Amino acid sequence: MSTRTTSRNQLWLAAVVLPIVTILLFGFTGGMVQLNSWISGIALGCAEAAIFIFIGFLIHRRNAASAAVPFFIASGAIIGIYAVSVLLEVILLGYLFKLPVSSYMMIHLITLLVFFVVLGLVALVGKYAGTHEQRETDHLTGKREIVDWIGSIRRKLSQMPVENIQALDRQVAELEETLRYSDPITHSSLVEVEHLIQQKIAMLEDQVALIGGSQKEQHHELTEQAVHIIRDILRTVQDRNTALLKAKAGST
Repeated sequence: MSTRTTSRNQLWLAAVVLPIVTILLFGFTGGMVQLNSWISGIALGCAEAAIFIFIGFLIHRRNAASAAVPFFIASGAIIGIYAVSVLLEVILLGYLFKLPVSSYMMIHLITLLVFFVVLGLVALVGKYAGTHEQRETDHLTGKREIVDWIGSIRRKLSQMPVENIQALDRQVAELEETLRYSDPITHSSLVEVEHLIQQKIAMLEDQVALIGGSQKEQHHELTEQAVHIIRDILRTVQDRNTALLKAKAGST
């Protein structure tokens, strides 16, 4: 078992054991009959559990998306404020002013409720930010893979002992640059277009392989067919980019 896993398991154990110990200590200190002592123990136990769970969650999500980091920091600050608030309530309201049981319990319940609501909102926003960043990362990765795919086709083309291949090479280079500088952030309505572009690139790859394995007298015709495929891909990419701009403008 790795050190990281061991530390995380220890934190989970501490998040269960220490709050129970705190509750029992406060209950026994109050002679088992003072309800304020039990309430203080439960409140401090909840704060302890929140701290240990948060630390364990940070260890588990050490490689979280960078967009979610500010929300982790905000969550830590909220838990810290909650823990300090509980401690002050225990000291001031539980021991110095000795509020009645009903009032004392209600204050702790309100504090706990506000803590859960605020922490939940921050967690939801952080999850959304992390998901959005991961989606953008996936789109960038997909774009790089397609550009690398075109680059591999160019390398295969440059290794072929075929005459007058420069025109086709320029067309492939233009396709590579167009895809390189196209917006990688796609839209759900354009998924089928993305697949169509990939299918046409696969056709181009097959066509280039066909040129390499053909007879000299067939090179010109096969090269013209490859150029036609590239132009078709370029038109599809341009149509996709235009549709993407319209889709993004319509969503704003």
